[in-house]
Amino acid sequence: MTLEEKLELFKDSAIAEASHQGSVMLAQYRQSLEKIYNSKIEQVKKEGDSYIVTQTDKIRREHNRLLSMEQNKIKRDIGEKHHQVKEKIFSDVTDMLVEYKKDPEYIRSLEVHIRKILAMVENHPVTIYVDASDSGLIPELEQRCRTKISVSSQDFIGGIRAEVPSKNILIDYSYATRLEEEKNNFKI
Repeated sequence: MTLEEKLELFKDSAIAEASHQGSVMLAQYRQSLEKIYNSKIEQVKKEGDSYIVTQTDKIRREHNRLLSMEQNKIKRDIGEKHHQVKEKIFSDVTDMLVEYKKDPEYIRSLEVHIRKILAMVENHPVTIYVDASDSGLIPELEQRCRTKISVSSQDFIGGIRAEVPSKNILIDYSYATRLEEEKNNFKI
């Protein structure tokens, strides 16, 4: 083999080796870049997922805050409406009681309550009161029940109140007290 042939063979061998080493280095570089690329893709996906979770939580919290505000507003509106309805009902009932006081049944009702009080207290002294608006009924009630009846200094819409001083007892069949009890226990 001549020197030129040897040089040619060496050159071919060197080029082949260099090509092979270049291919290997290129493959390693490509592999390294793919790892970096895949790592970046994974990182971006994680950051994206994290961002989505964060934003979803933020939206959910905002939604819950707005929902809570609306629920509180609705509760206030319902409470206000409840109060208005309750006041209207008891205003109507008060008007109906005033109308009932014009009915002959009202005086019979007062008589029944007076007789019940007199039976309860037996022989103890008792002071029986009617509302000032019922003062015109006193003569008829005193005649029917054969007891003294006084006009109360307090307005109680109608009905009867009685005091038994010896037992320190107040007997209350007044409409104002009954209305107040019903108002306190009233639920819609």
